[in-house]
Amino acid sequence: MKNRTLHNAFPIVAAAIGNRFGVKVSVGGDNAYTDGQSIQLPAYDGDDPDYQDVAWGLLAHEAAHIRYSDFTLHYGSSVLRRRLCNAIEDVRIEHELAKDFPGTRLTIGTVIEKMIAKGDFVASLIDDHPANILYGFVLKSLRAKVLGQAALRPLVEETETSLKAKFPIGAVTRLKGLLSEVPEGLQSESDCLMLTDRILTMIEQEFEQQQQRNQNQISADRESSPEPGDTDQDGESADSDDSNAPDSKDDMEPGEQLANDTDDESFSEPVGNGASDPENPDDEPAMPSDSLTSNQQGDDEDDTEIADPMDVLQTLLSAGEGDIEQDLFESLKSALSLAAENVSELLMPSGHEPPMDDRTGAFLLRKVQCESGKIRAALQGLVQSQTLNRSQHACRGRRMDGKRLHRLPLGETKVFQRKQVKAAPNTAIHLLLDKSESMGYQVTDSQGQPIGSRMPIALEATLALALAFEGIPGVNPGVTAFPGLQDDSVFQLLEHGQRVNVRTGAFSLAATGSTPMTEAIWFGAASLLRCREPRKVLMVMTDGQPNDTLSTLDILQRCRDSGIETVGIGLGLDVSHLFPIAITINDLSELRAQLFDLSKAVLLAA
Repeated sequence: MKNRTLHNAFPIVAAAIGNRFGVKVSVGGDNAYTDGQSIQLPAYDGDDPDYQDVAWGLLAHEAAHIRYSDFTLHYGSSVLRRRLCNAIEDVRIEHELAKDFPGTRLTIGTVIEKMIAKGDFVASLIDDHPANILYGFVLKSLRAKVLGQAALRPLVEETETSLKAKFPIGAVTRLKGLLSEVPEGLQSESDCLMLTDRILTMIEQEFEQQQQRNQNQISADRESSPEPGDTDQDGESADSDDSNAPDSKDDMEPGEQLANDTDDESFSEPVGNGASDPENPDDEPAMPSDSLTSNQQGDDEDDTEIADPMDVLQTLLSAGEGDIEQDLFESLKSALSLAAENVSELLMPSGHEPPMDDRTGAFLLRKVQCESGKIRAALQGLVQSQTLNRSQHACRGRRMDGKRLHRLPLGETKVFQRKQVKAAPNTAIHLLLDKSESMGYQVTDSQGQPIGSRMPIALEATLALALAFEGIPGVNPGVTAFPGLQDDSVFQLLEHGQRVNVRTGAFSLAATGSTPMTEAIWFGAASLLRCREPRKVLMVMTDGQPNDTLSTLDILQRCRDSGIETVGIGLGLDVSHLFPIAITINDLSELRAQLFDLSKAVLLAA
């Protein structure tokens, strides 16, 4: 692996970003998804910047959904209605997220640029399904205008050309007016759905009006057509005289002009003052408005003709999933999953709330409080004595050392005593407690007397130590038990910064599961990296070998390369092959005392 530290490691950075957004992020498996409460990203242990750029963009987008979207909203059976609403909602939530986290605008914009460069995000073509053209225009134009994703502008122009070719010009103009309400006019996903319904209703109206115009045109053509055999007074056909032929628009019947004078200019967007007819300076470009109808547009806009508008409308409204391009971020999820299949899988589990038993926790707290107080007092005394180190001599001061006065004639001037003050530990300590099935097996002491299982004794010792650490200035404890419900999860007994007294109910776990130590270390290391304390220590208490020794050795080395000290505590097991600093506890009756000695050594090394 190129990246041997954890500071830029994908699983830890993903969890840190999720923590900043206020959402839970898990890394593992080969799928990317969100369940409305947390985000799952595929396992990835590489350092490909393109992969990580896409992942950070997807993470930001999904975090916006969790923070702002309504996952209980129902769209009905219409695919077009759902997809249009989703496109509008995506823009709304990303706009909201950028208010609190401005950097996400650039993060997501980078993803869009990469997709365009790879040809994964393209303009809608004239031959595309009408629903895809409409969806593409809404999606791309809003992203370009509201979110400032300038790379989309050429795609917007191409898509708009296709839109004008398939839809009545009145619908295009009114659509732009409705889209101008995004984002300020939308406060929720329900507002997005209401806007979607207004868009679809408007489009139906415009197609129906186009159908009526076509029927009026047919009637007008029939009325203006001469009866067969009709001649003028000279016996010649009425249209045989070239001088009377309707060569100019002024001589044509209104219906003929409407039917035959449709050209590319009728689909052009007015640009500046030059878009108006110089001979008719009063012709102003039509302003987008939801209240406008096609009859209120200019004459050129009325010239737009859809051959069979009702057929196009029916095709539009009956669109299926395959008729509309895949959702932008769904395609990103697929891309991440496919790329992650080719890398080694290091899982970072999700942190779950453990089953809480407040009654058992209160009993356990009373049991360990006395001993914890003694441990705290002893550790605190050691830390204070270490903080106020032994005296040093200086050239000046307030207290003179009488034992050095005889050196004055020899030129020695450092005869004053001065206490050197050493900084407090300022250390974050994270204890990982193995709760695998073997921790529940019955064990005996050194005399062969049964003393119960390791699990309750380890929980008591851990709680006592956490209480002791909590009372020492400069020490920030955290405790995690592994595995959780499954090997890909852990139980967060005490998060850094939480008070132990309100978490005692969590220290009542039963021993189950295997020993997914690699995954637990990922989680503990990520928790430490979020702590402000400059010194970070990871302590792992276990009675068994990890499920995957090689990956455990790898993650431990990456911890040390990142400045995290690793300490192993083997319960009846030598773990020195995993941890450079390790102790083995064979007699559980001495567990508390040996943990105290180990903690004292860790703190005094600060």
